[in-house]
Amino acid sequence: MKTNLCTILVLKSLFSMVVVLVAIGYWDHPVLAQEAQPNVFRLQLSEMDGIEHGKAAVVKGDAGTEAQRFLVEGVTMETPVTVLLRGLVPEDEIDLALTKYAWDQPLKTGTAQGEPLAMKFRTEGEFQLSVTAEEDGLPYRLLVWVGDPVEPAMAPVVVHADEYDGVPVEAATGEGGGLVLWVIAALLGAAVLLLAVLVLRRKS
Repeated sequence: MKTNLCTILVLKSLFSMVVVLVAIGYWDHPVLAQEAQPNVFRLQLSEMDGIEHGKAAVVKGDAGTEAQRFLVEGVTMETPVTVLLRGLVPEDEIDLALTKYAWDQPLKTGTAQGEPLAMKFRTEGEFQLSVTAEEDGLPYRLLVWVGDPVEPAMAPVVVHADEYDGVPVEAATGEGGGLVLWVIAALLGAAVLLLAVLVLRRKS
């Protein structure tokens, strides 16, 4: 009789422990869960009609108070990047934030209203974009263009004596040559921006 009683008590104790463990696992799991991460859309860049060099991605969306976040990966310091934001209604104000790691620490910010907002930069690895507006339902188009790798041309450090023409280094690399390079770079940047605007207008 005593043996049966002891067995019953042991079974009750085990049952109580199982109930407690199940209760802990059931109730504590949501408490221990990490805060939900914001929705982030990874943009897949690809070749696009109308853009001869590089790859691009176009996003069609409606901006609002809740940020729409996008991630672009696989860029290098040799690949120029242009991000273009345009609202479909000229009066709408749509904000764009460029971040690298933390979403709440923007490196660049701007607002598109009437005219497209353009950001040009270079970075390594990845970058993040957030699109917001003070009211919901504002249509927009977002273009992300990553150009082909461009490696700067390096002049030889050593020049052979029979190849030296006697021109001083200051004259060969003076303000005139630098100005020409800057003019060429500005023209190329303007051409890329014009192509991006044309692509966005055609996509809309």
